Amino acid sequence: MAFLLFYHLLSFLYLFPYGLYHLISSTRSYLIPSPSPYKALPFHPLPFPSSPLRSIPLHFSLVFLLLSCFITPFLFPSILLSLQFTLPLLLFTLLSISLLLFSFPSDLVFLLASLSFYLLSLASSNSSNTYPSTDLQSKSLSLSSVISLVSALSSLTLAISPRIFLAELTLASSISLHGFWSLQSGLSLYADAFIPIGCHALLEKPGVTRCDLDESCARAVEIFDLAFVFHITVIAVIAVAVYGVVAKVQGGSGGNGNARRLNSVSYDVLPTTSGAAAMDELEHHVPMKAMAKTTAQE
Repeated sequence: MAFLLFYHLLSFLYLFPYGLYHLISSTRSYLIPSPSPYKALPFHPLPFPSSPLRSIPLHFSLVFLLLSCFITPFLFPSILLSLQFTLPLLLFTLLSISLLLFSFPSDLVFLLASLSFYLLSLASSNSSNTYPSTDLQSKSLSLSSVISLVSALSSLTLAISPRIFLAELTLASSISLHGFWSLQSGLSLYADAFIPIGCHALLEKPGVTRCDLDESCARAVEIFDLAFVFHITVIAVIAVAVYGVVAKVQGGSGGNGNARRLNSVSYDVLPTTSGAAAMDELEHHVPMKAMAKTTAQE
């Protein structure tokens, strides 16, 4: 129980900050004035000029993924389920190493990430089906499968069209949501103070939380659904707040007020003429027209 709770807390400590970092970085990349059109990136280095510190988030990801690959085989009683969860983690590990050592095309990285997220969603769905409906692990894994599927679809969209900012925003938000849901699942399944009323952890089956009565199970499922909606709302509020703060820091949607980005295309704002200057220009042109007309009549 303690080991499983530790793994979920570890997942939260990695996934939520990393998703938030990617959300801030992608929003800043979208709003900052640039002569080139916006394009999604699989990894945003830290804003340090020519420093090894730029790739710290990627090193952090690599450490967590390697640790997860080592821990995952001990989380499931079935070897097949362990392999199903370990395979996408290995793919993510190889992607992280590739981004550190090589310069891979962004569309290829997003495509492989989409495959990894889909395999993770499939593993969560298959694992959910191995538990009876009275076990809360079934509900938790099914919702986790939905989050991974959203991440897979977002990555696939970016692989096809990397200029869709909404897809990158959804991908970053889903990663943070995955971390939030990992924390919620760990507390609701393995912390006695947070387990729904009428349900309890089985001593004879470590890692299983079961509800004895159908009413208790239905109430626990409703609690999970409500918590899931609450976490989605929190992530959505965070995403809107991040966009607003970054836009304000950049000086509005265009950064310094001299350039704006609309539909991922940059254009320059034409200078405007003040009211007084316009009147002077009008007064200057009217007599010229009158003089031209008088000359023509003569």
